[in-house]
Amino acid sequence: MRVLFLTDSLSDLDGVGRYAVRLLRALEEERPDLEVHVLLSRKHRPTSADVPSHWKVEVALPPDYFFYMSPLKFWVSLQLARRAIAKAARGCTLVHAIKDYPHNLAGLLGAQSAGVPCIATGHGTYTVQPLVDARHSERARDTYAKLDGMIAVSRYTARRVNELLGPAHPLFEKLRIVPNAVDAAKYGVPAQVEPRPWHGQRFTLSIGELKERKGHHLALESWVRVAASRPDLHHYVVGRGAGDEYERSLKALVERAGLASRVHFLGNVTEAEKVDLLQRAQLFLHVPVLAKDGGFEGFGIVYLEASAAGIPCIGTLGCGAEDALVDGRTGFLVEPNAQAVETALARILDDDKLRQQLGAEGARHAGRTTWHENARVVLALYDEVLRRRQVR
Repeated sequence: MRVLFLTDSLSDLDGVGRYAVRLLRALEEERPDLEVHVLLSRKHRPTSADVPSHWKVEVALPPDYFFYMSPLKFWVSLQLARRAIAKAARGCTLVHAIKDYPHNLAGLLGAQSAGVPCIATGHGTYTVQPLVDARHSERARDTYAKLDGMIAVSRYTARRVNELLGPAHPLFEKLRIVPNAVDAAKYGVPAQVEPRPWHGQRFTLSIGELKERKGHHLALESWVRVAASRPDLHHYVVGRGAGDEYERSLKALVERAGLASRVHFLGNVTEAEKVDLLQRAQLFLHVPVLAKDGGFEGFGIVYLEASAAGIPCIGTLGCGAEDALVDGRTGFLVEPNAQAVETALARILDDDKLRQQLGAEGARHAGRTTWHENARVVLALYDEVLRRRQVR
């Protein structure tokens, strides 16, 4: 079996990249005859050290802002991508578009040209947003109708898609929920890093790009209230910033509170540094919101990573966090408002026993998720799709 995978990332720095690398490695281990061919986007992030040298990786897809291109650039990019995918897909068993729409549209067109089936993974925002976008809606609905299958990484994402498409849409019967997983053992081994500023500090941690849907503004608004009466508490924020108004507003928020010296924006860090931060933090604070542009958190692999490291999580209702953490057992799911987040923060920080209980149960929960189980379900979908093709 030879599978052509389409993704904009094979990097440890973002969720789609970590999903792609972990899933593909597990697929290979579960089915040794599987050959991996990856088409990667232009302007992709640094490739993970976990990517095997024997994978065939080519840069041939539009960058991650494909959705936002002007109509002319969009159509030119779509046709170039279709041709590249069709060429690469000849001789493949199927195409798996790991990147959301419109990359999965290019994947579908290329697969059709090559005469092979195409499935897609739906991660969240760019699975749902195209269905309500005036420019892309009709085309996205048609794309989803013609896909041979779709994997939703959370019940939340699947629910949003099904609500918009309805039970009469052809995708309804072809949508499978396959929650994300984590390599839990990796987070139980002490990270090997040189001394870092956070060593010896009491701190909380947030991880995610500095964009509205990640909820950093809500996290910081709540954190400064709690930190005002806890002078030893620091907060670290990991994630790329764009130097835009949103990032400036975050920094202005902590400056107004007089706490800029205790809130540290690290940008991107190495994988070892991320693991070290997770292992040393008091808790993981990631409180996504529904952004003004419709963006939302589709799952949040980093919740599982935090749980695997043995620390409690605070997440929000109304997003994929509902699938990534277990309320009251691995952390708390709260309404996306500052008072609710503040209450959960204070409760965990002030109760060592509770924090240890949540962390221990989180580690057990994360350990029950495996990419191998994820891969087995994905392979079963591949086989189902191929059987349907043979019947027709």
